[in-house]
Amino acid sequence: MKSKRLTWIIVLSLIGFAISLYALFHNAGFASGKFCSLSGTFDCDVVNKGPYSQIAGIPVALIGVIGYVFLALGAFLSLRNQSDRSMDKFVLLASIGGLLFSFYLTGIEFAVLQVWCLLCVSSQSIILAIFILSIWNYRSTAPLVK
Repeated sequence: MKSKRLTWIIVLSLIGFAISLYALFHNAGFASGKFCSLSGTFDCDVVNKGPYSQIAGIPVALIGVIGYVFLALGAFLSLRNQSDRSMDKFVLLASIGGLLFSFYLTGIEFAVLQVWCLLCVSSQSIILAIFILSIWNYRSTAPLVK
């Protein structure tokens, strides 16, 4: 069962990586054309190229790319050595960090920009699923306390 949870974390991390990489290409100007802009409410260009698309000069999408790589790598290493719980703890802590960062970005979309990015919402859903799986994984492998 642990193997299935870790495999799902890897798969979801790779999907999140692809979404973040796609957003990064658009943020950097490597792709042209309107970027998933559906209406005044759903406009990825406003979110991905606006003033909140970078933190200290680092594109938010790049932070996502790196975060998903770490999650996938941690889950892969845990899968390879299932008796070592340190990677399970790493994946759990990384998913908590990703989820908190996602909440911060969601707050900016909701309260400041008042525009939603479909790629961002997809990434937020993915990190929430990874967080749930990582809690389930960590708790199910925890030693029983007597």
